[in-house]
Amino acid sequence: MGKIIKNPEPLETSYIPGYLINRDNEIDSLRKNVVFPVMRGLSSNIFIYGQSGTGKTVTLRFLASMETGCYFHYENAISVGSFKRIVVKILSSLGKQVSEKQPFDSLFMALKRSTSMPIILVVDECLNLVKTDPDGLYNVLRSAELYDLRMGLILASVDNPALHMTSREIRRIGIFNEMKFNKYSTSDLSGILDHRSKESLYDGVIEPEIIDGIASISERSGSARMAIEILQKAAFISEYDNRRTIDMETVRKASAMINPYITESKLMELDQKELLILLSICQILERNIDATMEHITDQIGVNFETRDQPIPDLPLIYRAIRHLESLDIVEGVRESLGRGKGVKKRFFMGDLPVSVLIQKIFEIIE
Repeated sequence: MGKIIKNPEPLETSYIPGYLINRDNEIDSLRKNVVFPVMRGLSSNIFIYGQSGTGKTVTLRFLASMETGCYFHYENAISVGSFKRIVVKILSSLGKQVSEKQPFDSLFMALKRSTSMPIILVVDECLNLVKTDPDGLYNVLRSAELYDLRMGLILASVDNPALHMTSREIRRIGIFNEMKFNKYSTSDLSGILDHRSKESLYDGVIEPEIIDGIASISERSGSARMAIEILQKAAFISEYDNRRTIDMETVRKASAMINPYITESKLMELDQKELLILLSICQILERNIDATMEHITDQIGVNFETRDQPIPDLPLIYRAIRHLESLDIVEGVRESLGRGKGVKKRFFMGDLPVSVLIQKIFEIIE
């Protein structure tokens, strides 16, 4: 095989580099709004959100690796069912085994006895947990007021969690900060790829114009995750084919192996109603170029009745579809019906492989 890869680790999306491209402002904001207040004995909370691949997770892990004066605990909400279980896992990581059946006051008292360090809890991919466990969220967010525990909370999600709370829930949890992670620009992606390639590939294996080509392919999604995965696959293909360099044709092959606009993390943040509504749209698009609201509502009725679930009303369907549009899963286009006849909206999936998406939705639902 050809000598392409000298260190595969930086080609993993989970790798934490020594420097983050174009995320200094976000790191400074997290330090100012969460880390510094907690270090000074205050509690502070923040919601961060942005599309997949915009650097939320790597920024949080980078921050955790840099801060030594507090105890960081990172948790992906997909693997837990409640905020209470997260607190139990924090205690377990500190060497204290407790029952999840204990009330929050007992758990937080045990937490206070287990460490003298300020605690910062990071909950990634939190949207479903925020929607399904509002009482747990309340207890964690108000831990200082309720239990005299100084703890900072960083909630991360593709979509802004506050948009999925009722006015009553927002009033109940009180004031919190918000921060959006914007998509990476093409130059940002080129910088990230250049840094990763220098750490992972032998000298002379990839030319700057090939790096720029990968960045251009990834530009629409603005996703560093997608760009890094293309670089990784192109490197492995080139090495397997016994090549000495990575060329643009290999990059195109690698790109074809990756679905650029949908990720499992986006699907995992959808609740069951949203998944069934998305499933209904996909099933229509298996047979048609586009989907209208009339066809979508008919198919929704079939899917919900099949599962013995009440059919959602139109406002809920509209909210769910707007959410899917905001995540770039579904694309809606308005079409005029003529003067005085209003407009009609049609929905598309763009380049999404609908059959694969349907399979993934079934796997998650089941």
